[in-house]
Amino acid sequence: MATFYRWVPREHADAAYEAGLESHNGSATWIFSMDTPGFYRPSDSITGKAWLLAFDVSDNASTNLTTHNMIKSTDSDFKGENKHPFKNIIKENEVGAIGIGRHRQKTTNLHTTTRWATKREVARALNISELSVDVKYRPGKTWT
Repeated sequence: MATFYRWVPREHADAAYEAGLESHNGSATWIFSMDTPGFYRPSDSITGKAWLLAFDVSDNASTNLTTHNMIKSTDSDFKGENKHPFKNIIKENEVGAIGIGRHRQKTTNLHTTTRWATKREVARALNISELSVDVKYRPGKTWT
């Protein structure tokens, strides 16, 4: 089983939690893996107002996300997220990030357990010590 993550603005976090990997606007859902060396870390302008969702994905779904129906955002035939609904999109400048096309989301979601990231996972995503993780990153009372 692999785990992927997504920073979600707090005001949309509960809806995103309920939707799992399914996008609310028909676009690609962007997730990232912390298992990739040098993985993508968004700026504080994104993480500072967001909570981190974790997606525990079955082995088969993980293989599909990382090896099947891939397109790079730098490919000459890439026409934008909405034009590739059956593809997994890779942005080479965001290491470990994958955009799941809208027609792949529902099936992938069936093989996914969505949860709030642990304090340890948040610390790793922010590249700080667990002791330094601010309570603003804690959804409700999900960790003590």
